Amino acid sequence: MEKQSVALLKTSAVKYALLLPLLAFFYIALGKLSLGFATMPEGIAVVWFPNGLLLALFLLRPYKEWIWYILMVIPAELIADIPQFSVSQALQFACVNLGETLSSAYLLRKIAGSERSFHNTQYVLFFIIIALALVPSISAIFGALIYHTQIETQTDFMAFWRIWFFGDSLGILLLTPLIVSWFDTSRKLFISKHYLSETLLTNALIILLSIAIFAQSFNASILPTTPIIFILLSLWVVYRQGLRLSMVLGFFIGLIGVYFTVNHQGPFSVFDAVQNTLYLQEFIAAMMTSILFFGVLLRQINDKNEEILEVNKALHTLTSELEKRVDEKTEALQKANAKLQELVTKDALTGIYNRYYFQHYFTQEVARASRHSYALSIILFDIDYFKKINDTYGHQAGDEVLISLSQAILKRLRMEDIFARIGGEEFIIILSHIDGERAKCLAEEIRALVASLCIETQTYEIRCTISLGVSSLGKRINSFESLFADADSKLYQAKELG
Repeated sequence: MEKQSVALLKTSAVKYALLLPLLAFFYIALGKLSLGFATMPEGIAVVWFPNGLLLALFLLRPYKEWIWYILMVIPAELIADIPQFSVSQALQFACVNLGETLSSAYLLRKIAGSERSFHNTQYVLFFIIIALALVPSISAIFGALIYHTQIETQTDFMAFWRIWFFGDSLGILLLTPLIVSWFDTSRKLFISKHYLSETLLTNALIILLSIAIFAQSFNASILPTTPIIFILLSLWVVYRQGLRLSMVLGFFIGLIGVYFTVNHQGPFSVFDAVQNTLYLQEFIAAMMTSILFFGVLLRQINDKNEEILEVNKALHTLTSELEKRVDEKTEALQKANAKLQELVTKDALTGIYNRYYFQHYFTQEVARASRHSYALSIILFDIDYFKKINDTYGHQAGDEVLISLSQAILKRLRMEDIFARIGGEEFIIILSHIDGERAKCLAEEIRALVASLCIETQTYEIRCTISLGVSSLGKRINSFESLFADADSKLYQAKELG
């Protein structure tokens, strides 16, 4: 355990030994860059970039690492400020900057909790209120006091306060969201090949346009309205490319604006030093705040759309599954209904229609034939001496006779003919559009067919005959009852005649 602790300390020492000099280098470079953009004789900067880097570190890293960054800032601030400022003034600036960034980071982490992402609307609002407004306005009091009391100047205290306030806020606005967003692992930056050329070309053209506008010389008769175009272009870039790339673009536009303004060029150069500084700061603040707000709102809308798409996808999957189940249930129900219908209408033994279906169909068919005046005949028959077959060969053999006879006759009939078993060994055939003579011919064919059958059971070979009665719909026989009674009468006449 002790060896692991020693190894961990060595690893941490190596990490900070490499990281802190690198961070100090960037802090000093950003400080020199900021002081290089000073527009006032007193040396106050238009934008103070180091605070943006420092606040990003405090927001990204845990509390236990903060002490290392605090120790790094003090010597880095001295190197960045000297010789433009004295050691005493540089130390005071370091304390003010540390107080500002530490307070902002602590308040943001406490209030926002775990939702520390610049893609979250609430967090962006907290960031603007705390890190861009509240804390910089307080630190600007101390900064302005240092300038006003320790440097000979004709500039009043409130002008110092405003420029310090905007300078710190802009440095934080330009760098902190940019750095934190790029290290936000929950949001992957992906640019497809299709949009890569568009992204590069668009950003290059906007940067060239910013150079063209800010590099011009303006006179006092021209109002500084042209920079507004960059706010609109930046919003379009946010829409097309997302928050992170648009913030990079905003950073470079701001940098270009500062560079040319301090060199007395661009739309703001028509004013005096204090005014052009304030107008430039307000322009950069308006542009970057618009980018930040529009970007986070767009991200929230896209997130909600993605949630809706996911919900729709889940609903579609659920609906498809429900539809599948409904289809399965419907199919099963249809099969069950078909089976039930078969049980209701079919004879269980022979598979042909039963008495219930015969009566239902026959009644309707007689009515239709009478109404439309087409021929209708029936053949009623039963098996001769069927009781003797059952008594001699057994009921199983009798069932096989019924089945074999039914199937043989069914093959001889038309598809539209109705063949039904209406009693134990009694059958009926309904023949639509068949007159009496043709029905008699068919009856004779069926009689001969049955007489020729040799029905083989497991034990016996059985032969049988049938007696038939044929009747057709006519003037005298014009109802269900009379047609069936006439066929039944002829059946028994045939039996008597043998």
